[in-house]
Amino acid sequence: MADRTEYFAPGMNRKTKILVADDDRFYIQIFSDLIDGLGYECISASNGMEALEKIRACKPDILIIDVVMPGMNGFEVTRRLKNDPATMHLPIVIVTSLTDRGSKLKGLESGADELLSKPVDEAEFRARIGNLLKVKRYEDYLLENGKKLEGEVVDKTVQLERAFEKIRHGYVETVYRLTLAAEYRDKETGGHIKRISLYSRLLASHMGLSEQAVEAIFFGSPMHDVGKIGIPDSVLLKEGSHTPEEFELMKTHTTIGGNILRDPDSGILLTAKEIALTHHERWDGNGYPRGLKGDEIPISGRIVHLVDIYDALRSRRPYKEAFDHETACGIIDSQKERFDPAVFKGFHALAEEFRVLFDKSAMEEPDLRKTTQL
Repeated sequence: MADRTEYFAPGMNRKTKILVADDDRFYIQIFSDLIDGLGYECISASNGMEALEKIRACKPDILIIDVVMPGMNGFEVTRRLKNDPATMHLPIVIVTSLTDRGSKLKGLESGADELLSKPVDEAEFRARIGNLLKVKRYEDYLLENGKKLEGEVVDKTVQLERAFEKIRHGYVETVYRLTLAAEYRDKETGGHIKRISLYSRLLASHMGLSEQAVEAIFFGSPMHDVGKIGIPDSVLLKEGSHTPEEFELMKTHTTIGGNILRDPDSGILLTAKEIALTHHERWDGNGYPRGLKGDEIPISGRIVHLVDIYDALRSRRPYKEAFDHETACGIIDSQKERFDPAVFKGFHALAEEFRVLFDKSAMEEPDLRKTTQL
């Protein structure tokens, strides 16, 4: 790495430019000679407006400006430059023959970095210009590296966002494919996975749950019946009613699902476990597997309980034909005591959207064995 003293050496990358603004040609010449003697380039301006124009065009490293000039004085030029983000780091030396304390304070208040009195002492001039250039190049170095760092941070942020989205997509696809294992044996329940997630998100959002909770329910709800992978075909696909023994076996899909999803290390899997275990619990306490009641049931389970029943009523099953929307809603209304009142109310507010979601899904008839997107 190069020594920093080399980086900040005057004229390393280009010849240092110093703009002198003074309406007196005599002082312009004096400053020009001093600047040339230092090995720098001198640019001159005869008034404040010309100085502003040349600063924009030439981008000098230092401005040396007289106070008393026709039109815009040196104080005003300094104030404008220091208030402009594009030029606020430009070192400014105000040179004046005014010696009163008020003029010096005004110069400093306008933002000047140095004050010199006329006539100018050559040794003092050299020292002050050298110090200002050193400070200027330190600032340029910091600004340049700050911009590079900012660009690198933006690049890294974009890369992280892309990586996160890729991981998220892979996570969702993995969950979806695992869920298919439980549904694969029953062709009629294929669209059920997609619809449950859409109903659940719709209802959770309507009820004012947080964005994080809505997302967890959306991605966790398709796993509500993952435990059916442990139910024999003879029971799962049986046409007609189950015997009491078969029904007891069917009920175990909730605890099987909870065991499959045990010890989760993410919010989505924790919600999926809650749903798998509690989506058959009832508000009145007559559900299973644990007979939970009211608020003992997680909100995720309460939501999926209702939407699962709606979709099951609308869908054909080995043991029943499909019901239309009105009939399904009527059955739900007749058993309202089993549902969380807030969830029940939300369902009725969104009933037409539920109907549209189901009808659209039925028309598309998705083959979930070929689909990998929720």
